[in-house]
Amino acid sequence: MNIKSAHFLPGTNKRLGDRYLLLECLGDGSHGWVWRAERLSDSTIVAVKIPKDLTKDDRLLAEGKELLTIDPHPNIVRICDMGRIPPENEWFFIEMEYFPSQSLAQKLEQRGQNFGNTFERLFAIYAQVLDAVGFLATLPTPISHGDIKPHNILVGVGDLVKLTDFGSSALPEEIYVRTRENGGTVLYAAPEFSDSVSRKGTFDDLLRGDIYSLGVLLYQLLTGQLPHDTPSQVRRHAPFKRPSEINANIVPMVDALILRCMERVPSARYHDIASLRSAFELARQQQLDAPQYSITPFRGQASVDWSTAVVESLEKKDYLKAARVAEEEFARTHDSAALLQQLNALYRANRLFEFEEVFHREYKGDLHDDDQRLIRLLGIKACLTLRKTSFAKDLIQDAERQDGESLELDFLRATLFGLEANFSEAREALERINRKCPSKPHVLIRLIQVCEQARDYPAAVGYLKHALRISNNSVELVAKRQRYQGLGLW
Repeated sequence: MNIKSAHFLPGTNKRLGDRYLLLECLGDGSHGWVWRAERLSDSTIVAVKIPKDLTKDDRLLAEGKELLTIDPHPNIVRICDMGRIPPENEWFFIEMEYFPSQSLAQKLEQRGQNFGNTFERLFAIYAQVLDAVGFLATLPTPISHGDIKPHNILVGVGDLVKLTDFGSSALPEEIYVRTRENGGTVLYAAPEFSDSVSRKGTFDDLLRGDIYSLGVLLYQLLTGQLPHDTPSQVRRHAPFKRPSEINANIVPMVDALILRCMERVPSARYHDIASLRSAFELARQQQLDAPQYSITPFRGQASVDWSTAVVESLEKKDYLKAARVAEEEFARTHDSAALLQQLNALYRANRLFEFEEVFHREYKGDLHDDDQRLIRLLGIKACLTLRKTSFAKDLIQDAERQDGESLELDFLRATLFGLEANFSEAREALERINRKCPSKPHVLIRLIQVCEQARDYPAAVGYLKHALRISNNSVELVAKRQRYQGLGLW
């Protein structure tokens, strides 16, 4: 049975065009599936990643494309091929080597089963991660991974380690690249890259972000804890315990190495992976020469922090559980990051009246940190969905005063104009956005709608043609084209 539609969920023993037979789902996240599959041309077993949002441009879906032409590295999951599946060219695939393994995150949940109870074993795993990141950084066109965390580190037989998931990797010439789409990853991010929106800067800037993440990773491996519990703590680089304050067996050189990786000022960190690796080898030797060879078992420590629990619930689309976990954390700490996650979960669950109640009770309009900025934007979206235009207008004015202008705020203002049947101003606002940041599908779709409302069908057709060039697999856009053809407008 061939897969024909983007709305069809892949299943076992289903063919993906004439290229793959899907055998076993290895992972089902919010953004895509990973399958063990048979490549039909030669019966080779491979792993195939299939993004769920197939309307995105191929350039955005082509995760790790820069690795296609390089020689394989033993500590990096090899990417073999990617593209659209003919003849429909509907499904996008990323073919990777099949590596039987568990993620390091899964392994860390097994500390009670003697995983990671010796420094030697954890250091051997960490050294392979350093080798992978160092290899990427020394390519002729160097690459920053951008999302180093246990979930993206695979551990196979004999503790062979491979780094995977290159959805956030950045080439030096890229000014803005896709990054974290969930709060959990932010706990491993450098403060300067913790905004969950973009990574920007020179390659040295990006690499020092990776070095910070490597410090967080080693901190977690040796202490069983993360240095920070919330994204807002990461952003402000809130004080945290030295590793040796949690695990007294950690020697001073290891302590110093982790803390230097995690310096708030990027220039104070190691300047490249080679210098980090040299320091690591010296620190490792001091640790292994110390009398305490084994790591003291971790007791009484939560295996999952609250924000990771929220993210996992969101990925499972259990929005009410996510809202409940975040609500409990906000009641305990009054951390605005927890309030943001609670409101985000309620909004995604379409529990808008509950959202409204919490928002009115907790929103502080005079605050202007990043969490409050995002809370304001969520509040505007909820008000627009509920058609409470007067309050939406007040919040937009708050956002203008506290946060300044932004394309997202412009888009919400255009939506408000549309709800007020002020189609000419809505169109002007959307056209300004399109000039500043052209070819965004959601902007073009809204332009089509507002032109239809104004009965300007030639303009609507023009925007539809433009949108189809960008998202030619969009079911919504294809259906609209068919309606236009039926009306003789195409």
